[in-house]
Amino acid sequence: MAAKMPSLAQATKWLLRPSRIQNFKPVSLPAVLESCLHQHGPSRSAVVHEQALPQTQTPVPPVEGSPFFTQSQTNSSPIQAVIQDDTTSLDAVISQLPLVQSLRQSRKAYKESRPHLAIPPAIRQHHFVGGSLAGSGKLALAPYMWTSSQKTKTESGKAAHVSSVISVFHIGRDLCGHPGFVHGGLLSVLFDEVFARCVSAAFPSGLGMTANLNVDFRKPALPDRLYVLRAETTKVEGRKAWVEGKMTYLPLPLSTPLDAKNLVPDVELLSEDNEGAVRVSEARALFVEPKFADSMVSVYRT
Repeated sequence: MAAKMPSLAQATKWLLRPSRIQNFKPVSLPAVLESCLHQHGPSRSAVVHEQALPQTQTPVPPVEGSPFFTQSQTNSSPIQAVIQDDTTSLDAVISQLPLVQSLRQSRKAYKESRPHLAIPPAIRQHHFVGGSLAGSGKLALAPYMWTSSQKTKTESGKAAHVSSVISVFHIGRDLCGHPGFVHGGLLSVLFDEVFARCVSAAFPSGLGMTANLNVDFRKPALPDRLYVLRAETTKVEGRKAWVEGKMTYLPLPLSTPLDAKNLVPDVELLSEDNEGAVRVSEARALFVEPKFADSMVSVYRT
């Protein structure tokens, strides 16, 4: 007959007996206590998080060496699957954005890129956005960026490049702070990432480091939405550059029925001008070109 499993209180009392404390040695948690802890199941916060967000199908693992998903990685789910897990559908939806179509038509004004995919794999795996935050449920696809740069004169009369960047990306459901809402720290990171890309043209080395970043959070950010981040360099003085930006999520619902060609039935849901689009935050920052820039590896200029 199997021995009766002790209660959590009994196991704790056994662990804290005076004789054990006097002869304490760093050891692993006793199996009996560990089993009692596991009987209590997941924490309440984890349960609430799972209840607040819809369940998705099992994601497809990324290609070895790259946490980002590519268009060639698809699953066998129906066409009405959640967009996050059907990355081919996600790319197709991004291509339908009126903004994206306009940017791709104006190739002379804006240069399209996906900077994180240009980072060498050996470096990308240690990059915060390109590595740690990339993957299913997080940033499943490398952010798209469109950059426009023009020459201007600074207050001292010197020529400088002033840039603007428009970035489109998707935030998954595993980057939340409060259950059901994207973590504000992630929004700050994405502002910082796009801002760095924006000011890179202002410095000879193409490198700028954040000296100050201020973010104003306007509305809660929702997971499993497409986001548009607009950034613009507002001032350049020598090794200093100031930049401002705003972030909006599009009103496209979490799960949208698509047709056989992965097309969204209501293109209005992909517009920043739609009444359902929400401005979630605004930010401004000061970047400085470090004096040791020549010894750094550039990850923002492609």
